[in-house]
Amino acid sequence: MSIANSIKISFKGSKGNQFGRDTFVTMIPFNKIESFFKVFPEVQRKLSKPRVKSIAKYILDGIDKKRMTFLSAITVTCKNEIEYNEAESTLDVDISTVFSVNDGQHRSEAIKLAISTLKEQIENASSDNEYEKLNEKLEILENMTIPVVIFTNINQKGEQQLFHDLNLLASKPNKSIALNFDSSDQYNKLAKELARNNEQLLRLNIETGKTQIRGNNKQIMVLSTLRNMLCFIITGANKDKNNKLNIDTYTDYYNTLDEIINLLFESLPEDASNRDKYIIGTAATLQGIGKYLNEVIYNQNKLDWQSEVKRLGTIDWSHSSSVWETYGGNYIPEKDKFVFTGTSAGINGVYEALKYKLNN
Repeated sequence: MSIANSIKISFKGSKGNQFGRDTFVTMIPFNKIESFFKVFPEVQRKLSKPRVKSIAKYILDGIDKKRMTFLSAITVTCKNEIEYNEAESTLDVDISTVFSVNDGQHRSEAIKLAISTLKEQIENASSDNEYEKLNEKLEILENMTIPVVIFTNINQKGEQQLFHDLNLLASKPNKSIALNFDSSDQYNKLAKELARNNEQLLRLNIETGKTQIRGNNKQIMVLSTLRNMLCFIITGANKDKNNKLNIDTYTDYYNTLDEIINLLFESLPEDASNRDKYIIGTAATLQGIGKYLNEVIYNQNKLDWQSEVKRLGTIDWSHSSSVWETYGGNYIPEKDKFVFTGTSAGINGVYEALKYKLNN
């Protein structure tokens, strides 16, 4: 980016055409976003600060090489004229030009927050070494670029339609497919690796392309349920607030979980995935089992935890079993099934039922 004259500024870029309208693509350095981008409330949704913070953390984690990081293009509209110099491949605009953000306001705000966070850390650096390292990160971050797609000659109504089409018509992948392609979350990675290699999970089969298992499908669970079950085993909850599973602890947890899962499904009925016969193959039950396993393996002073896992095989897991009575659901005779009132109620119901049955 360079100033061509006193009233024009030039961007390297290219020109195209979409449905008869000129469209431009350029790259803008992170440290120039605040100068040119503006969000107009009438053509945007309300900014979500938690989402901005999450993306800012994602960006800073990428700088620290904690994860593979990507930021997709930001889409903007320009109400001023854009002159395209084909020979130089430059877009020339008035220096006072402001680009209205139509898609990517959370990304642009997160970039600004990541930069300001690093600057604050530099101001509070406790040593020369820390000061230098943080300045190096800031320089890398400020000089990164993000692709920008620019539409021209669009009025407010057109901008509102653009926002709608970009954000509301896009089809999102279901949760299991999204998790199957996500390598950034350690629990996703753990679930995928166990699904591919664990002896019992290979026997029972994990569904990786759907969010629900219906009818006579004999797969034991979907990938997202396995991911959540593993989180319950490690933390006792559906979120790892203390970051127990991380790069340093991953191998140890993988080896332990591999043993736990094999012991569990060796102990449960061989046809555990028969949902007409047992309550086992439901998300609530499996996560409730995970919560109970966290209790007996990580919170109780029992040296032989393997035997505690095997004791789950002594439970009557059938729908008509009296074990589940008063624990968050009801047996429905017409369906010949026990149904929990909700996933959370089911998780806690299974957990409490197992605690009572196996400890009294």
